[in-house]
Amino acid sequence: MKKKILIISFIIVSNLSYSQCNCETIKRDDGASVVQCIPLPVASDNNTQIGFAIASNGEANFVTVTIRFSGKAQNITGDLTLRLNDNNLLTLSLINNGLAYIGNNEVAQGIFMLNSSHKNKVSNSSIKTISLKLSDNLIRTYKGKMNAGVLMQQVKCL
Repeated sequence: MKKKILIISFIIVSNLSYSQCNCETIKRDDGASVVQCIPLPVASDNNTQIGFAIASNGEANFVTVTIRFSGKAQNITGDLTLRLNDNNLLTLSLINNGLAYIGNNEVAQGIFMLNSSHKNKVSNSSIKTISLKLSDNLIRTYKGKMNAGVLMQQVKCL
């Protein structure tokens, strides 16, 4: 009897943990399925707000970055550097970028490769600082203030 209760409890907890993922599976017209988690704000300053999310196409994993600007948007032009709270420093390669509109705001979007080593590290520690380069050739560094554990939580959903 105790064994059954323990197994049922484990199943319920597992389902509740997975339901907190806030990820969707998108079926592309080329037949591929992409898991895309909902971006959450991680850092901001007077002119920008940065959101992160995890994505996967089943073969590779990615970190997606969305930057909302108070004025005209600037494109992301360089790699993403993350310093984690356990003092690991990760550099993720930029593989795709562009500008778009979300609501009335122009945003910059970037997709960065998350290799297996990076995936293991972000699954164990939250974000301390974020650095990236924009089209004005300045490297911006932000402190992870909000939802600093977003990657740590979402990587478990892949």
